[in-house]
Order: sequence, then structure tokens, then C-alpha cells
Amino acid sequence: MYSRTVTCKIDPSAMNEFRSALNGEFLPRIQAQPGFVDNIESLDPTTGEFCCTTLWKSESDVKNYDQGLFQEVASNLAPLMIEGPSVKTLPVENSSIHRVAAGKAA
Repeated sequence: MYSRTVTCKIDPSAMNEFRSALNGEFLPRIQAQPGFVDNIESLDPTTGEFCCTTLWKSESDVKNYDQGLFQEVASNLAPLMIEGPSVKTLPVENSSIHRVAAGKAA
């Protein structure tokens, strides 16, 4: 399993538009991607700080998403951001909810 963490800063005045687009338009499409496992979003509505971690079954699933749908998501949401997305992908080391034991994720 792989985690993909995206951080960015949303314009606080565009917060509702960002939430609506991400969760209404894009999240269902992200969840339908091959290999998608889970999504966790964190957002500070005061500062606009946003962090999203998605979990994927394989490294190739992450790459396919990154080179495909993510490009559309990032492009469409960019006008609502103060700071563009920073992306980091790592193998999952532990996950209690997904029953991944230390070092057995990949």
C-alpha cells in the first residue's frame, strides 16, 4: 500500500468553492480510480492550510492517478489556491485500520 500526501494553501475567501469542487465533483472520481483505498482530508478554514492523504494499493496505481486525473484536479483547483500543491508519495509503514504491519505494506 502507498500513501500520497498533497498539501496546499487555499484562499480563505474561496473555501466554499474549493470544498464544493473537491468533494462534489472530484472526490467521487478519485474514489473510482483503480487501486484507490481511502482518503483523509484536513483543512484549517482560518488559514486555508489543506492536507489530503490518499491510500493506494500499488505504486503503479498512484502513478496512474498522478499522471491522469490528478492533473485535471490540480488544474481546476489552482485558481482557488494561494500556494500550489506539494505532493509526496511513500510506502505505508503501518496502518491499524487497514491492518498493515510495520514494513509489510508494499
